[in-house]
Amino acid sequence: MTPHENGNDNDDDRPAPGVGYLLIGGPLVGSRVRDTRLANELVRRGRPGHAWWAMDRPDESGLDPAIGQDWLFHSSRNAANLHGPTMERVGRLLARTTSDARREAFSQKRSWFLARQLRHLVQRVCAGVETDPGLIRRFARQIDAARVGHLLPNLAIFAPFAAAAIRRTRAAVRYTVTFQGYELYSRYAREIGLEKRLFQRFREAVEASHTPAVAVSEDYRRRVHDEVGVPLENLVVVPPGVPEETPLPGARARELVAAALPAYDPGLPLIAYLGRRDSEKGIDLLLYAARLLRARGAGVPPFQIAVCGGTAFGGEYATVLRQLADQLGVPVLWHGRMSHELRTALFQTCHATVYPSVHREPFGMVPVESMMLGTPAVVADTGGVSELVAGPDENGAEIRGGLAFRSWDSADLAEKLASLLADAPLHARLRAAAPGLARRYSVARLADRTLELIDGATE
Repeated sequence: MTPHENGNDNDDDRPAPGVGYLLIGGPLVGSRVRDTRLANELVRRGRPGHAWWAMDRPDESGLDPAIGQDWLFHSSRNAANLHGPTMERVGRLLARTTSDARREAFSQKRSWFLARQLRHLVQRVCAGVETDPGLIRRFARQIDAARVGHLLPNLAIFAPFAAAAIRRTRAAVRYTVTFQGYELYSRYAREIGLEKRLFQRFREAVEASHTPAVAVSEDYRRRVHDEVGVPLENLVVVPPGVPEETPLPGARARELVAAALPAYDPGLPLIAYLGRRDSEKGIDLLLYAARLLRARGAGVPPFQIAVCGGTAFGGEYATVLRQLADQLGVPVLWHGRMSHELRTALFQTCHATVYPSVHREPFGMVPVESMMLGTPAVVADTGGVSELVAGPDENGAEIRGGLAFRSWDSADLAEKLASLLADAPLHARLRAAAPGLARRYSVARLADRTLELIDGATE
């Protein structure tokens, strides 16, 4: 890989000590969780940080107060060529004067809104981010002012902005490309005939970077190679990190769940899905599996189902799920986005969590969060998520903290759930092993691997 040259004359210049993060704001919150946790951990270790927000900027970022924050751009900037800066000022004003919840609700009711924003972003990147020189000059000045030495765009689509700005900086600044969830926006590039061009931009960004690109799982590494065309030798696996949670007192956890899910019965095993209620998550497979289990009658203990989470691409799929549950006669405990405390309570209270994605999921933090609190997870056997429920513990011993079902097969999902409901010794073994397995994906390990990567780029 050829390091990108930023035109500095002094080869002895050392990079500024800080780390810069390019983060996406708005409904796609899952894609920034990894980098928010990383930024906070590195600050805790004494590495200064600065964040730039693209598309939107949240009221509550979750970032340590020591991390400075700026705009990279508001999504409205890409919507109107010559009037982009004016439109961006309007967009920023709206972001400052409306709440995260209100903007999220607007997006969820209008699936076209986020799609349009992402199409405009794709068009900008494919045309070349240099077509907006004012933005690049502003970003370069902010990089110099923040004194960061390495940039970490949390999505590959932001890497061209980092590369372009670095060419204008005074200091020796480097960057790393991270691939996580590119398929969520590359589909819009495909719709407008720009997917090949977008992937070319990704390859150019990797070629010009200073480290191998990051993929969040081994399966995703192979997928980026197969679909995007990045050589395998230019890709390394650095999984997300999940913090170790302090369990809530049992009574408090049950109280929180009962308050959030009024029909919850503490006497019945609870099977739960947590995450985005969007079509690629395959939640309908869980409903079909629940119906198959109920049809069996004898041999399967009574149970209850919960489906919790917001949406990023409009509420159509969530509406279909409710209609489908009614048609199948499957009672479901529904809930939208959950607070951190409520998520912890639900993980503790569940008999098992299910993550039935129908696409090649890059990673899947929900199963790891579930196992971290001792709750077995059931996942599809395709994609990076399939790597999570079995593997070596911290001492190298092979353990299993959940089960994998055949992707897209609701009957096999039903079989796996039946075994967890009816086989108490199996459930106990998985429950005991799950935290040790989940600790492979600690935030500390994420930070260690990231520092190895970016510090190696300075040598």
